[in-house]
Amino acid sequence: MASLRVLAGIVVLVIVVAGLLVGFRLLQAPGEREKVTGAPTITESPTLAPVKLTVVTRLAPEEGEALRSRFLASGIAREYGVVDIVFLKEDVSKWPIYASEGRADVFLIGGYAVYKDLCDKGYLKPIRDPEVLGVAESIGAQVYRGADGSVCFIAVSRTIFSYTVNTEFLSKYNLPEPTSWGDLLNPVYSKPLLVGESFASFPKPSKSTTAARTAQLILQKYGWDEGWALLTVIGALSYIVESSEKARDDVALGVSGLAPTVLVYGVRAEEASGGKARFVAARGEVLPDVSPVALAMNTPNERAALAFIKWLLSPEGQRALAELFYYLPYVKPEGTRLEDVYEKVKGNIFNYDPEDAAMWERAAIYYFESAIGDPDANTLLKKVWVKAVELYNKGVIRGDELRSIAIKLGSPLTITLEGRTVKFTKDYAVEINKRVAEDASFRSEFISAVKKAALERYKVILRELEARG
Repeated sequence: MASLRVLAGIVVLVIVVAGLLVGFRLLQAPGEREKVTGAPTITESPTLAPVKLTVVTRLAPEEGEALRSRFLASGIAREYGVVDIVFLKEDVSKWPIYASEGRADVFLIGGYAVYKDLCDKGYLKPIRDPEVLGVAESIGAQVYRGADGSVCFIAVSRTIFSYTVNTEFLSKYNLPEPTSWGDLLNPVYSKPLLVGESFASFPKPSKSTTAARTAQLILQKYGWDEGWALLTVIGALSYIVESSEKARDDVALGVSGLAPTVLVYGVRAEEASGGKARFVAARGEVLPDVSPVALAMNTPNERAALAFIKWLLSPEGQRALAELFYYLPYVKPEGTRLEDVYEKVKGNIFNYDPEDAAMWERAAIYYFESAIGDPDANTLLKKVWVKAVELYNKGVIRGDELRSIAIKLGSPLTITLEGRTVKFTKDYAVEINKRVAEDASFRSEFISAVKKAALERYKVILRELEARG
């Protein structure tokens, strides 16, 4: 009997101790129960409470709604208790407010420079989850790190820039399809110009990301001096239009034979033209711009936000990005319209350096619009190039001399600004880039100085050519 009483006592003691441990566990704060060290990860047991995610984005409302439907139907959304996900299109100037006030969980889509600035200023929460980083690595997604080496944002897909041609326009003038931007130095593409039409439609870079990226690509690939010569000839061959949409519509309708386009606009042009327009993956010159995703610094739903990022990197999410927005995914979009484009683009990606471009892009944009895109400058530029091509066609000048004229036309100008005479070198562009972007008065003076120098140069070259016949 004594032994039975001892055994019963032991059992009671075990039950009491177990009860105390459970009670202590329940009294712990939720973060302590999940994991005493570090932030929660998506591999841990997800919360049972319903979650509503907020994504601040540059996607249009209808695009956000389309992505919302796809994600909410996914297994990941159900697994992590995400009952709704709201996409808010907001100007990037307001994004820091959403991050600091904990009103956003995720930032999605927008330029590289926007995310780098958010990262540098501490508005992004580092992505440290090994599962998310592992998935990103497995598909070759680009990751971008902050000064401390932690991952600030991930490119979930790529926005592709190249150009679209109108095959009917090309046939009208018996023109070959250009394989790269450099092909446009061939005088054959001046045929439309000789009869008062323009071969291309090129948007103002200050109003078109596509045009700005195209100019950056050309200056990086061909070098500063030769790049400006090529851009100047492209300007002579082009209608300078107000927007990417106008350029897209021109090439779809056959108003012009070529327009720089982002992939989705190229696809839209193909659809609108009834097959007469075709998006071309320029040889070695397809420019990929990142489509980023990042955690907002004070997200209240980190685990669910990480799950959303993981979904974007999954085959299901990659397919959604391809089908809904024509973003080029890292995972081959088999069975979609982009499958063929994926193969054509794969070997033609240009090694674009956004860090380099960010140092001079604003100065280059306004230089282009003053020396090449300004209506007065562009009209005179066309006269000069028409005269040069006419002399070439008559045999008065040879092909190498025509190329020299292109270089002379486009060589970076020497301008007088604030009492200083200076050549528009890359170093000078870097020097004034911030002032051009932020100081309206300085920008206006810069534009005037560049236009004046361009008009003077074009007049001199035109007189020289007219003297030859």
